[in-house]
Amino acid sequence: MPRTSDPKVHPLWRERVRRQAQSGLTIAQFCAQERLSAKLFYAWKRRLQLIEFEDRRPALPAPAAFLPVTVRLAERAAHEPLPIEADLPNGVRLRIPTTNAGLACRLVRAVAGARTNPGGSR
Repeated sequence: MPRTSDPKVHPLWRERVRRQAQSGLTIAQFCAQERLSAKLFYAWKRRLQLIEFEDRRPALPAPAAFLPVTVRLAERAAHEPLPIEADLPNGVRLRIPTTNAGLACRLVRAVAGARTNPGGSR
């Protein structure tokens, strides 16, 4: 089981990384002077960079739990099965020539989540 770091240690390592950058010394020289492991120093420097990156990255919006879909009966010839049509939020109009509701639902879910190419075909 991986160890979780003590949050009180983060400011200590932030200060060490800052002091090394301002010292003009290489990491090896700084670590020798401070009696630190260079391997540990590099690990903390990377960890702090990742934390800062995560803090600056914009939060992604939560995925919608419900997507509005318009479903309507399409016109048909007398011998054709009654198709299902759906206008999806991503701009796709889906026409499913089946009366199988389970199949239609699976197709709507798959196409509703698909990305579209704004300049061309979908």
